[in-house]
Amino acid sequence: MKSFFTGLLLLSGISLQAQDFSFGKIKKEDFATTVDKIDTAANAFVLREYGSAEVSYNKNKGLVVEFFKHVRIKILNKEAYSYANFSIPLYKNGNDREVLMDIKGASYHLVGDKVVETEMTKANIFNENSSENYAVTKAAIPQVQEGTIIEYRYRTESPFIFNLNAWEFQEDLPKLYSQYVTRIPEICHYKANLKGGLAVSDRKVENYNTGLNSEVGEVLGSKTTYTMENIPAFHTEDYMTSSKNFRSIIFFELGRYSVPMGPTKDFSLTWENVRDKLVQDESFGGQVKRKTALKEFIEPVLQDSKDDLEKAVRLYTYFQKQIKWNNHHSIYAKNIKEAIEKRTGNSADINLGLVNALRYAKLDAIPVILSTRENGYAGLYAPAISEFNHVIARVKIGENYYLLDATSPYEMFGNIPMKCVNFQGRSIPLEGESDWVKLEASLSSTYSNFFYGELSENGALKGKWITSRNGYGASKMRERLQGSNSEEEFYEKIDEENNRIKINSFKVSNRESLDKPLTEEFEIEIKNFATLQNDQLLFNPYIDTKMSKNPFNLTERNYPIDFGSLVQEECYIEIKLPKGYAYPTEGKLKNISMALPERAARYIFKINNTTPDVLIIESATQLNKPLFMPEEYFDLKEFFSRIIQAEKLDVVLKKI
Repeated sequence: MKSFFTGLLLLSGISLQAQDFSFGKIKKEDFATTVDKIDTAANAFVLREYGSAEVSYNKNKGLVVEFFKHVRIKILNKEAYSYANFSIPLYKNGNDREVLMDIKGASYHLVGDKVVETEMTKANIFNENSSENYAVTKAAIPQVQEGTIIEYRYRTESPFIFNLNAWEFQEDLPKLYSQYVTRIPEICHYKANLKGGLAVSDRKVENYNTGLNSEVGEVLGSKTTYTMENIPAFHTEDYMTSSKNFRSIIFFELGRYSVPMGPTKDFSLTWENVRDKLVQDESFGGQVKRKTALKEFIEPVLQDSKDDLEKAVRLYTYFQKQIKWNNHHSIYAKNIKEAIEKRTGNSADINLGLVNALRYAKLDAIPVILSTRENGYAGLYAPAISEFNHVIARVKIGENYYLLDATSPYEMFGNIPMKCVNFQGRSIPLEGESDWVKLEASLSSTYSNFFYGELSENGALKGKWITSRNGYGASKMRERLQGSNSEEEFYEKIDEENNRIKINSFKVSNRESLDKPLTEEFEIEIKNFATLQNDQLLFNPYIDTKMSKNPFNLTERNYPIDFGSLVQEECYIEIKLPKGYAYPTEGKLKNISMALPERAARYIFKINNTTPDVLIIESATQLNKPLFMPEEYFDLKEFFSRIIQAEKLDVVLKKI
């Protein structure tokens, strides 16, 4: 890139702080400023913030992005002290890296009529490598109290001009004023995209002096100022995807750059450009095309395979078990063979290796790039490789397509982990056209609970309790079990934490058989399951599945409710009644059956004792679609509220 700009001359520098408010200029009146008109419940708020990003030319480095950020925050109470700690991520790739050029921070207190400043020192600044591609500078502003005003600023320089810094107008604090300025020379063309529900209050475009000359004259520049005022805080809601999908953020895509009277390099990609670029990249397509790279490892795995499906299952299981994911998301592999040898790698090392192995087995397999749930949706505005952070495999066997992610050791063949269930990904075939791929759970998240036991006259309950989990319910439990030193330790801890249920013995089945439900069998005892009142025994029929709190307690919902998969919970309880007691005709609990429109959710409850000394209680809750829109929120909230009310009711046994 640098060679394209050897004809440019740097005449003068431009101050990035041209529109910045002055650091340290805190007035007495600032301490009286409130945010009540925006948010009466805020723990802190942004008085003012300013940012700028300028593409400039460095004779030693070529084109660079100089980024500047200055924030001033008023702390209202102790819950907001953490905002005095901030981090600056610095991207690196090979020998290229972002550099922190300047950092400054301070706290301010009003003592009488005097503003007292405490500066942040070097002792408050820490550097660390968070991953292969990121270093992080962490800073802590000292002397923070209730009513303190803090401020910090920093400046970075980056050689990655394709990644012009995005600006987050909306975050988890309300803001009185936020402004972002970009300065772009005419040799670069960026497309600005504003997502989220808030619009900028002002956008101003004007020319500026870049300080650059080419062989054909002065290089002009475009300065754009984006301003937003009185910005409400973004509040996350339960069961939503990444806040990045909904917060008001402006981000930029490099379309092209060109030298006057010289070449033009086009960055505006079509999806076919994306496919071509990745296929030609040695760290992507190059890894998939290495025909015999993994031969010595996978030949023994494929030996005596009966059919294509068995081949695919064996290879998926091999990569699951042999290569431990290092928790780094990437669409680029370092070396798929090395990952197997070292038994660890990033998501691309594992899954591009899996694609390679599947193709070696003469199966129809291709990579699919995606953005994980925490990373937000990708590809909604324009084709951009940088929005994707993960890659999985897709294999076609017969007429069926299977999505595979071997980074998860707990998901069965064909079911991608929840982190990948995020709207859609993009297929990257080595030949042919790229296309969208739906990223959906292939299995419901299920939890079945069975109890067979006997109730004594003193209210104690003893019996066998069996749970069965499938889908994400199973994978979560398998992960929890794996995180413990032993099954004994795991259940001993549960026994200690649960004062109500005493676990006398346990047995776990199908822990390693991912294609089967994970089953737990317990012999349990609950001493005070039923309460004796006069000649009656009263008890709530639920062992451990009763819903006590509505997961939806907001007065209104702004964002979709995303469960990720279909959900099914069912309970079957069979209790032998104590001698001398019966379930009377009068006062029986009513059977319940209710559903949301179009059976989007359903709940049933049944109780009977066709055998006089045995009581059978059955219940089931079903969520028959993974995604509910905000306009369905009130129905969903009421649905769960009615379940809670139903499950509060006690069974009453009368003495005969």
